[in-house]
Amino acid sequence: MTGWTKLNAALQWGSLKTRVTLLSLAIFLAGIWSMSLYAIDTLRDDMQRVLGDQQFSIVSMLAEEIAHELDDRLKALETVAETITPALLRDAAALQATIEQRPVLAGMFNGGIVALGPDGVAIADVPRTTGRVGINYLEFSTVAAALKEGKSSVGQPVMGRKIGVPVFGMSAPIRDAQGKVIGAVSGVINLTKPNFLDKIAQGHYGKTGGYMLVAKQQRQVVSATDRRLIMASLPASGSNSLIDRFIQGYEGSGVTVNPLGIEVLGSAKGIPVAGWYVAVALPTAEAFAPIGTMQQRMLLATTLLTVLVAVLTWWMLRRALSPMLSTVDKLAAMGDADEPLHPLPTSGQSEIAQLIGGFNRLLEVLAQREASLRESEGRYRSVFEFSRDAIVVHRNDLIIFANEGAARLFRAESTTALLGHDWHELIAPEDWPVTEMRVAALVSGEESYLPPRERNHVTLDGQTMTMESTGTRIVFDGQPAVLSVFRDITERRRAEQQRLADARLQRDTLVREVHHRIKNNLQSVAGLLQRELGQFVELNPRLETAISQVHAIAMVHGLQSADPDESIRLCDNVRSICKTVSDLSQRQVQFHIEHEQTSFRPVRVENSEAVSVALVFNELILNAVKHSPPASAAPTVSLSADGSSAQLLIRNAFATAPEFDIATGRGLGTGLRLVLSLLPNQGAHLVYELDTEGFMLTRLTLTAPVVTAARQRGPQRP
Repeated sequence: MTGWTKLNAALQWGSLKTRVTLLSLAIFLAGIWSMSLYAIDTLRDDMQRVLGDQQFSIVSMLAEEIAHELDDRLKALETVAETITPALLRDAAALQATIEQRPVLAGMFNGGIVALGPDGVAIADVPRTTGRVGINYLEFSTVAAALKEGKSSVGQPVMGRKIGVPVFGMSAPIRDAQGKVIGAVSGVINLTKPNFLDKIAQGHYGKTGGYMLVAKQQRQVVSATDRRLIMASLPASGSNSLIDRFIQGYEGSGVTVNPLGIEVLGSAKGIPVAGWYVAVALPTAEAFAPIGTMQQRMLLATTLLTVLVAVLTWWMLRRALSPMLSTVDKLAAMGDADEPLHPLPTSGQSEIAQLIGGFNRLLEVLAQREASLRESEGRYRSVFEFSRDAIVVHRNDLIIFANEGAARLFRAESTTALLGHDWHELIAPEDWPVTEMRVAALVSGEESYLPPRERNHVTLDGQTMTMESTGTRIVFDGQPAVLSVFRDITERRRAEQQRLADARLQRDTLVREVHHRIKNNLQSVAGLLQRELGQFVELNPRLETAISQVHAIAMVHGLQSADPDESIRLCDNVRSICKTVSDLSQRQVQFHIEHEQTSFRPVRVENSEAVSVALVFNELILNAVKHSPPASAAPTVSLSADGSSAQLLIRNAFATAPEFDIATGRGLGTGLRLVLSLLPNQGAHLVYELDTEGFMLTRLTLTAPVVTAARQRGPQRP
């Protein structure tokens, strides 16, 4: 047995004692460590703020002192520059002597003094041993500022041309009596020799901290306690946010990483006269060393407290839970033995005693419920077995229970004859996919009940019957199963179909009667109007048009009354209107169907457009007859259709060429305006044109949704 196995056995991870102990330890550890981390974090912030304030105070004093030293040196250079006249500037020997007579300058500038002409070339040099006379220094920023801008300034640190060591210069302009810049005098500070910045180079902050003087514009170290940093370049912009803030003018404290890669607590103060800033830095390892010591002590204290709490918690739980553990052992023994449950002994008034008492009462209730359940199961089994509906229970697609009703409905010799059959055998194959989905939904728990559904079922003797079935998910013999109920609805369905057929027949008869009466009434109206012909000659054309329109509408209702579906074939519609116009006008109208015996496929007019289409046909055919000269050939009406569209072509002669435009409506008479207003917005297109023989052609094309394919009526007819 390995050490880990022994540890698992000893701890008993499923034990309540182990879990409560571990939970208590976890809560205790989380609390104490959270408090420790919060205290350490708060202490670190407080120490950083206090140390930062101290650093900033020191660096502010140092910056002020350096600024004062720089200002004194600039003023000394300016004083010397004021004593140099143009004549003296032209006399190099006299100028050299003048500068050498000022030992104060030599003390201020350990790198020497240089007098420069207006072109930046050195004229005099102290000491002479440096050999700077004759060299042009105009490229240095401080010299250029003095000669070109007339400003005194402090230059950036560079490597000296002649001496080859880090230096920085300070320059002041030399002016004539008119104030014109005629030269400059510069002082050089050698950073490798003792100078006024040594207080930085030689100063220490703490044990490992130090100071640093930085030129902002060049991002370069001028002087530092760690001489390895002198003339070193700071990280590029964007690499160190705190350094970027110092260079941008921020004065204060923060934590950052110095150019040597050490995390430090730093503070900075600017020196405006030179464009520099002084910084002091202390490694955070030194600054926050007390916090590390405190963390170690807190870790030790926390470990000791953790062990103490664990031992006390384990002992307390073992003592408090011993009665319950004893009860658990008795319950386990009672469950292993095949004997009736009996009450457990109790003692005392503790919570555990109350728990055992509640368990004993629960045993009494369970015994009563078990008796009621056995009684209820008996009643339900009687209902299942003697129900007139077919009831089967199946699991994993196999039937495990069936009642007498199922044996009768599926033509089985007995209920046991159905057991073991796959439920697929009782359902027509075309219904298997849907039934499998319904059963899967019950088994997976997505559904608990399936609504009734009609489908074809197959009996054991091979007969197909229409049944209504439903299902639900149950527990049968202690395991999930599906209970299905079947009901023979063959007679009910036959009766329903007969009822629907009778209702449809009654409805069709009523509709045809209504259409027939409307047709008769419209024909009566047309007859009354026809009696008025001749009474007022000037009204005859209008009366004839009205009579023709009434006949067209009556024809539509007549055709609808003759068809059970109220369907109107386009060919029947046009044929009837041609006959009505011919009878009314006493003029022959020739009607024929294109390719009637070959490619013609009849179409029907949608009921909603039947009246408007009939009136359009009536107006077009009537106009053709009216405008044809009496002695000319009879107008012809031809119809072609392919089952999805139709075209009506009217050809007639005319006395004078009509002048109208269908597209714009110019020159339209009453009839054509009526035609345009009645034409459906979709599925109808009207065109007028002349053929090669000078006859007028009226072409009306109808497509869906105005017309659709006509239902065949036995042998095909036009």
